[in-house]
Amino acid sequence: MQNKAEQILQFMKVLDKACLVERATRLSDGRFETDSSHTFKLCFWCMLVYPYLKHKYNYTRLLELALVHDIAEAETGDCPRSVQRRHPEMKAQKDLNEREAMLKYKNMLPAPLGEQIMTLYQEYEGKNTPESRLVSALDKIDANLQANQYHDGDVRYWLDLEDGDEYLTINTEKKEVVAVLDEKIVEEVEDAVIALTKGNIKKCKLKP
Repeated sequence: MQNKAEQILQFMKVLDKACLVERATRLSDGRFETDSSHTFKLCFWCMLVYPYLKHKYNYTRLLELALVHDIAEAETGDCPRSVQRRHPEMKAQKDLNEREAMLKYKNMLPAPLGEQIMTLYQEYEGKNTPESRLVSALDKIDANLQANQYHDGDVRYWLDLEDGDEYLTINTEKKEVVAVLDEKIVEEVEDAVIALTKGNIKKCKLKP
């Protein structure tokens, strides 16, 4: 039987794999964004909006949810939102694969860590707590912002992605998860990102 240190080291190998997962959106220099860079920014989103939130949230829980929300992709890889929207069957398969990955992690880690990781994942996916809804909203805002960062807003690359034309809709629409929060600061940053997106679409002469 592995001791606790060995189990934790095994899980750290999973996180190394998560750092290698590439997403569809690009960084400013043209490299693909990774799950780890996205998670890093999502944690900062939580930190940056927290002082301006109207409702009370558990700050530690926000950061924990942000850290855990994409780690299943170390096993499954990323499936862009554009693909998920156009192909519901792929989203269903993605959800199933991610649950299986999280169960693997739960069994990999010693108690109570395994249960804690699984509980955080289920909370995030369920969107049934204020913290999970806030992190989900910030996750979507960050994805929209990052999609605009390549070469100072050259969004023409969207059309080269799988179902990339969906980004024209995804990145210019208000998200229901933001509206239900009733948090002015989150609505303001969403509006700012949408305005940036529309400006870049116009600049690149794309048709929304």
